[in-house]
Amino acid sequence: MHGIPERFNEKPLLHAWTYRAADGAPLGIVGRYQGANGKEVVPFFRMNGHGFTAGAAPDPRPLFGLEYLAKDADRRAVVIVEGEKCAAGLQSLGLCAVTSQGGSKAASKTDWGTLSGYGKAYLLPDNDEPGEAYMRDVCAALQALEAPPALSVVRLPELPPAGDVVDWLQSLCPDWNGVDPIPDSERERLYRAFREVIKAHAEPVPAEWIMPEEPAADDWQAPIPLEAAALPVWPDDVFPDVFQDYVSGLAEATETPPELPALMVLAVMGAAAQGKYQVNVKPGYFEPVNVWTCPALVPGSRKTAVKNAATAPLTDWERKQRTAMEAEIKQAESDHKTITERIATLRKVAAKAKGPEFDQMKADIADMEANLPEIPKPPKAWADDITPENLGTVMADNGERMAILSDEAGLFEMMGGRYSGGIPNIDIYLQGHAGTAVKVDRGSRPPVFMRNATLTIGISPQPDVLRGLTEKPSFRARGLLARFLYALPASNLGRRTGNTRPLSEDLRLRYAGRIEAILNAQPATDQDGEPCPHTLKLSRGAFEAWQAFWCRVEAGLGPGGMYEHCFDWGGKLPGAVVRIAGLFHIARHIFRGPESIEISGEDMSAALRMAEALSAHALAVFDLMGADPALDGARVALGWLRRERLETFTFRDCHYAHKSRFRRADELGPVLDVLTERHYIRPLAMQGKPQGGRPSKAYEVNPSVTMGA
Repeated sequence: MHGIPERFNEKPLLHAWTYRAADGAPLGIVGRYQGANGKEVVPFFRMNGHGFTAGAAPDPRPLFGLEYLAKDADRRAVVIVEGEKCAAGLQSLGLCAVTSQGGSKAASKTDWGTLSGYGKAYLLPDNDEPGEAYMRDVCAALQALEAPPALSVVRLPELPPAGDVVDWLQSLCPDWNGVDPIPDSERERLYRAFREVIKAHAEPVPAEWIMPEEPAADDWQAPIPLEAAALPVWPDDVFPDVFQDYVSGLAEATETPPELPALMVLAVMGAAAQGKYQVNVKPGYFEPVNVWTCPALVPGSRKTAVKNAATAPLTDWERKQRTAMEAEIKQAESDHKTITERIATLRKVAAKAKGPEFDQMKADIADMEANLPEIPKPPKAWADDITPENLGTVMADNGERMAILSDEAGLFEMMGGRYSGGIPNIDIYLQGHAGTAVKVDRGSRPPVFMRNATLTIGISPQPDVLRGLTEKPSFRARGLLARFLYALPASNLGRRTGNTRPLSEDLRLRYAGRIEAILNAQPATDQDGEPCPHTLKLSRGAFEAWQAFWCRVEAGLGPGGMYEHCFDWGGKLPGAVVRIAGLFHIARHIFRGPESIEISGEDMSAALRMAEALSAHALAVFDLMGADPALDGARVALGWLRRERLETFTFRDCHYAHKSRFRRADELGPVLDVLTERHYIRPLAMQGKPQGGRPSKAYEVNPSVTMGA
């Protein structure tokens, strides 16, 4: 599994249990170690569905045994025990058994919804008070389901103090070690014995475990959700070998959501390959391989550390190029200075000359000026901060290509006209994304002409910056915002361990070696001997997969379609998929000559999996860009109601709790209006202060808001 921390193997491992999704995909792993002070249990789970990190699974935690529930088509009965060892023992008998992660106090933190609709659930408590308390909590959670199973408790006979079902099974099969699957020779006998003990000892759950019926919710309507659709798990198997290991390792080392290193590394790949390759999708249709990526995270998310690690090979390559050219540059500078001084001396003499002598000296000066040696400039692969006015010149000096890679959002400010009186200046960016010709002719600078300018961008702004982009209508109207590949991952601040290992030197060197090889690749040449991109072709399987995807996207652009509200972005998505597949192909085959091999169905499939995740993130980003401030505020206020488990509150209460966000009372009114319109709250009679004064409007909270909060 990608991303399991190295800590998993650093102690003597006694046993491990893998948590899996219904389809068998790994969600996490719980290891039992032999520590200095006895046995130690350490869980490793995906954080927010992403890279594996030491620590409990995010709430709500998954059940251990989901894959067995998925196979149980009849859904007649499920056995619930405490601990992975107990559940695994019963599973090896062929029984549908589950447990929750985190011990006897974790039942309320677990998602038991999968058991809704089961016929029966047998609760098997351990023989101690914590075991009884755990099953009491499980009972409460199951009763809250929409279709709870019929509940029975089974107290196994002759258990030792603190004993469990494994102890009971070992009493019948002493040779079994309690953790490995039960031997085939004993399975049928133990299965029958367990069925008999269930039949003999199953009894109704104690009356005190039964929750009273919830009071009727009167005439409350079901609330209309405020939240955008949940984002999918970011795919951790799309980049070619070394690159995927580097992305996963960087996410783990920096404890950042994988979207951030994935999109920064993708931008670095684009920076290295752009201008040297293009993809021929079908006759007459070509896509360059430069990309624009934009993962947005809140401050403090270690964006700088990720950007520095991703761009390190570009910086090292630039340094090597400067060192290699140092002697040549110094010689050219010396020759240029000598000839310039010679010209100045001749010009003074020529000023006094007359007739043929003047004409000859004038011709000599013109010839010397025309043949002044050009001082070579070391190549640049990327910049962090560059103005639109200077970008064209820098691109022309660097093979008509450049990358802007930054962990901040200053680029949007420059695009918006920071240095041009607030007038947006985005032509050079739009042309650079498309890989088209660029002609810049300003009186204050030498003219610039490029035939195939390519520009890669990788930036990581704060989410609030994206919201503010709607204030620049030309950004959306001219297609600027449609060109970015966005990610809006959930923040993991407050849940980081601060105890991760850095990337291994071997992995860092392998990643750097691949990027350097792409940087050193030479472009093709056209019939005039001028540099031009190598042309990559799609295999038949790759083209068919892309064509099917194009058709799905096209159907989603119309009214009611998935991309209806961001049709501009959706319209460019198939082209972005081609670029991503091209970069994966180049990275995979850089040492074999990517231009001599067709882009495979494997790389196209990987690009399409990334595109599915990017689509969900783009929908969230465009929702953020057009979000009503009152709706955002309503989400904050709703979180407060849930945390405080309030049944009623006053306007004054809410304003005081959020005075740092809503500085004026009139800012809060629209927020509570949204919650009212969506049936989360409703007004009550006005309430005044204890000693009189102006009354404060009061609200009643929909009971569904705090159920399960």
